[in-house]
Amino acid sequence: MTICLGEFFLRHRYFSILLLTMSLLSGALAAESLSLQMDYAAVKGDFHPALANGLAFEPYQPETRLEFGGYGQGVVFRVHLPNEAPISGRENLVIQPRYFLEVTGWFKYRDEAEWKQVKVGRLLPTVADYYSTRDLVFELDAPLENGKPVYLYVQDTGSRKPLKVSLVDRESYLGSDVSFSRYIAALYGMIFVLALINLIFYFFIRETPFLLYSIYMLSALMSMFWQEGWIVKLIPVQDSQWAQLGLSVFGPLSVLLFYQFYRSYLGLSARSRDGRLLIGFQVVYGTIILLRILDGFFFGARTFSFWTQISNGTLMVGAVGLFALTLGYWIRGYRLAGYLFIANTILIGATLMRIYYAFNFSTGHFWLAHAFEVALALDAILLSLALADRTLSIKRERDKAKVDLERVDTAYKREQLLADFVRKSRALAAGSNSTDFMHELDQLMFSSVARIINVKGIVLLAREGERIQQRSLGGGRIVSRLFFHLVENRQKQMLAACARGKIDMGELEDFPDKRERYSYLMIPVRVREHVDYCLVLLISRNQALDNDQIYGLREFVEKAVHARMDAENMEKLQRSARYDDLTGVFNRASMEMHVSRLLEQCAAGGRGLALAFVDLDHFKKLNDSMGHDFGDQCLKLLCRTMGELLPGEAVVGRFGGDEFLVLLPGADYFQATEVLARLNPALHEAKINGDISLSVSVGIAECLGGQKMSMAELLKRADVSLYAAKAAGRGCIGARAAALAG
Repeated sequence: MTICLGEFFLRHRYFSILLLTMSLLSGALAAESLSLQMDYAAVKGDFHPALANGLAFEPYQPETRLEFGGYGQGVVFRVHLPNEAPISGRENLVIQPRYFLEVTGWFKYRDEAEWKQVKVGRLLPTVADYYSTRDLVFELDAPLENGKPVYLYVQDTGSRKPLKVSLVDRESYLGSDVSFSRYIAALYGMIFVLALINLIFYFFIRETPFLLYSIYMLSALMSMFWQEGWIVKLIPVQDSQWAQLGLSVFGPLSVLLFYQFYRSYLGLSARSRDGRLLIGFQVVYGTIILLRILDGFFFGARTFSFWTQISNGTLMVGAVGLFALTLGYWIRGYRLAGYLFIANTILIGATLMRIYYAFNFSTGHFWLAHAFEVALALDAILLSLALADRTLSIKRERDKAKVDLERVDTAYKREQLLADFVRKSRALAAGSNSTDFMHELDQLMFSSVARIINVKGIVLLAREGERIQQRSLGGGRIVSRLFFHLVENRQKQMLAACARGKIDMGELEDFPDKRERYSYLMIPVRVREHVDYCLVLLISRNQALDNDQIYGLREFVEKAVHARMDAENMEKLQRSARYDDLTGVFNRASMEMHVSRLLEQCAAGGRGLALAFVDLDHFKKLNDSMGHDFGDQCLKLLCRTMGELLPGEAVVGRFGGDEFLVLLPGADYFQATEVLARLNPALHEAKINGDISLSVSVGIAECLGGQKMSMAELLKRADVSLYAAKAAGRGCIGARAAALAG
């Protein structure tokens, strides 16, 4: 949510500023007014109209700037009302500018014998129903006595100012003033909303500048509300001195938070030079404000004006310093500092305009009087844009760092996955004793690739010379089969692309399965100079792959293919060490290991074991007369027939020449005889060259469960039984060795 709003602010920042500027420039027009002539006299102490005759009044020239003293002294103005028409009681007496600490009005109404005293001020509104946001206003709520002047006792602690007093129609003035007040309220409302939004942002993203911005804006609003008199209206304070001291707290507090926000936004630590400068300014300014407050509380504000001037001078120095600081960062390439520079420039300009209005020359320029409020609103928008832009910049940097970290993490995971593949493939090669080795290796490679990319099927293509090998490594049964045939039809094109060594990726518009749209990804692997080797992956078309993923996958595939070839070579070596190269059954060494293990189980009380020698009858004669190739065919036929007839747990091995060893775990002599008796009929039906039948002689020995017997003894008994079969005319099973011995 925060990032979306931040992007909206940034994309519409110029429109937002233009809209605000247009609204600020569309203020209400002031009502027509009648400027009144006045006399003035300086007064020390209290004033009452009864004391007016003892004062030396002088004519007041418009735009004359007077020193209004401080607490306990001021200037009395004798205001001459027009003689042409009596004051009806439907008028307002308006004083400009409004930046006076306190103005006490003395009015003599027609039907009253006593003077009525009314007090207004910048910080002390006393009118219950209506309070102007642009002027100090006395509502004349009854006809004044003819020929009697109005006395205004003005007190202030600031610099020399001019004064203008006007008489306006209450109804027209009220309408324009209320309209004007709405714009001021809109400014404050906008500032409050922006502060609230950024405070909500802080709770989402936990960035300190958002919190400081919100506190700074809220404290600035509190200062403005106090200055307008709204806070004092809610909490009545009759003493102007206390009201001024209250403003002296909230105003400087917003300034200190303002500098703290800038320091946090720019990321200036307390150890950096610029950070120490800002902290030093905050300490100096805060000390001056504290001295001013202490003077107001304990010494009757005797030097309050002095400390005010010192604080204002310090504030101006800090503003100029901040102006130079942010400009320097902006020039040096820190783009985000531009927001702060512009915002600070606006605040400096607004402060100068308010000083111009309040303390020197101008009267009646209402938007000029509230230039600081306008600047604060613009400042709120600019700083909100600055925070949004900063957050997006940080997000982009974090996303980039996250991507880099993910790349490193992904590369590490690929290395771990490759190490796991190498380990498992070697374990398969070392422990393989079945024809499922290649299938298991295919499944292992498919599952490894599938942990990197969402793959639906994989086909392996390899060309060595004119010979092309194609294998499906796994995936969904139907989809893999369809993909296999599709690759088969494109073998030449894919291998030609593979020979160029470039990754190829394309769409499969003609894929038979229409339930999903697919693409292929072909990854070439150079294994030897005369071998083209590649993996063709079937993936969903909507799967997004960037270059890092593709080339990372290629690196993994290249290493995995080499590891796979090493495992295949290892398996061949392991197989040649355990199996007979010609027939594919176990060799003599492997059979002796099996016999030894099964005899140990028998001795430990396990199942029994039947061992049989199977000898091909007249093999030497057939081998000499028909040739060695024919002899090899005979041996292969015998092994294939035994593989089809014998139970699954039977173990078959070549013991030497034409003699084979068969192990039947859990069987005794008679059960083994029943199984092996089917061998000669099957060989008789399986003729070689159409007319030559084979037969075997079989000798069987047994070791019962719990019986201890050595391998040599068991083999000797089986050999004795075999000789008995040959003595009986071959093509049969010999009697039990124990029976022969008996």
